[in-house]
Amino acid sequence: MPKRGCPFADAAPLQLKVRVGQRELSRGVCAERYSREIFEKTKQLLFRGAQAYMDHAWEEDCAIVDLPESPKPSPTEASRAARGQMLIGPDGRLTRSRAQAAEADPSGAASGACSSCVRAVDGKAACGQCERALCRLCVRSCGGCGAVVCAVCGLVE
Repeated sequence: MPKRGCPFADAAPLQLKVRVGQRELSRGVCAERYSREIFEKTKQLLFRGAQAYMDHAWEEDCAIVDLPESPKPSPTEASRAARGQMLIGPDGRLTRSRAQAAEADPSGAASGACSSCVRAVDGKAACGQCERALCRLCVRSCGGCGAVVCAVCGLVE
């Protein structure tokens, strides 16, 4: 008895081994989950780095730097004031710095946020140089003169 013929003939597709690796998964089915994990890890690293910088930035004596006063923006430049650099708040959302909020809202209704860490201001402490509000965790004193300064106005030597 002869062998039976193949019923599929040439109509059957070729069967190939397909390698599905991490790259294919991260671009395909699991793209959203992987990108969210990467975003969360990056955000945590940024927050830890900023916290570590703020904790170690004032270990040594500091010097006060006199910066020249910047000119006030004209009314035509008021719309440009809202386009400055934004800060990452403790909840991970972007917020405008207090100086930008005051320039954009001349009524003075800006939120009471610390100019260094964007936490809520719990006292009336202000930097002796730039007069920005500071929370109790960001209040520092200069080793040379004892003045209250913020992280922006003081330099670590």
